[in-house]
Amino acid sequence: MDAYSLNEILVALLIVAFAGAVHGTFGLGFPMVATPVLALLTDVQTAILLTLAPTMAVNLWTMLRGGNLAASVGRFWFVAVWMLVGSAVGTLVLVALDPNPFRLLLALVILLYLMGDRLKRVDWSWIPRYPRASGAGAGMLGGLLGGTVNVGGPALMIYFLEMRVPALVMVQAINLAFLLGKSTQAATFAAVGELTPVLLLVSLPLGVCALAGLRAGMWLSDRCSAEVYRHWLRRLLWLLAGLLVVQFLRDL
Repeated sequence: MDAYSLNEILVALLIVAFAGAVHGTFGLGFPMVATPVLALLTDVQTAILLTLAPTMAVNLWTMLRGGNLAASVGRFWFVAVWMLVGSAVGTLVLVALDPNPFRLLLALVILLYLMGDRLKRVDWSWIPRYPRASGAGAGMLGGLLGGTVNVGGPALMIYFLEMRVPALVMVQAINLAFLLGKSTQAATFAAVGELTPVLLLVSLPLGVCALAGLRAGMWLSDRCSAEVYRHWLRRLLWLLAGLLVVQFLRDL
């Protein structure tokens, strides 16, 4: 998509502001919310391109918040490096193939996240036994999913939850991985000619709105019940997953 109507831009601004609020409340989740909603209006590749600047902005702010960043980076830097590799590969796959099937893949990733409680029944004890190998695998898988559907969070969340790291360390490490992954994705898109001046022009104000939403979410997280917010977020994600499947079937 090379041109955008005023209505499309206004809707996109509202979407990224809401996704930023979600990210500010929980420390992650921006692409999980923004990508499927924007993909309903355009396609997965365009949605990812539009959210490049906003995603990097919220990742950087969240990563720097809370202090003690050096300890988080020093322990889990290799996860971010593998996510960088996976993001480059995933982006090339996205550019080379028909974008419609990625709607279905995105819906499946969302369902994987929503059914996370069932995954707790799986034996993940090998992750802390082999932290380097499992971290490399989680980073690579997260990068591949991030490159193709912009949602690499579930793979990284499983890894860090099984590693039993403090919440601050998990949030900082995941946001570092996302930041490197998105930077690599932006460079890959630019190298293959997909990152056009129009997309850059539109994505910059989206980044400002995302940061405004992020700040509002941080304010909200200190004053509101996270459980109530999480309940309604899950309902929204179920709805979005269903709509993505419908769109995939419609465009077959």
